[in-house]
Amino acid sequence: MTSAPRVRSERLRPSGHRFPIFEFAESDYCYGIGPVRLRLLEVNWAKPVPHDGDTWLGVRGVVIDLSGREGAIREMLIRAGCVPVPPACKRPRLRALHTHV
Repeated sequence: MTSAPRVRSERLRPSGHRFPIFEFAESDYCYGIGPVRLRLLEVNWAKPVPHDGDTWLGVRGVVIDLSGREGAIREMLIRAGCVPVPPACKRPRLRALHTHV
């Protein structure tokens, strides 16, 4: 999933992925064996899930193998403290136009 396109040098360009690739330890996600590498697509921030005495978040992401190839899309619970916050979408500055009279 990409964020909104941006205008750069008078051209419309996609802004790229919101989240880079993250690796989660086996203890930080539910129902899997070993670490998992994901490019997160969605995080359900609105509905935290209490599980095993901690707070977890439902996420959807693309599994990335060790060589960097994308695999299946997977939905899982990840410990809330381990889910990265997406980078802020920077908006272009609005500049006042000065008219010379």
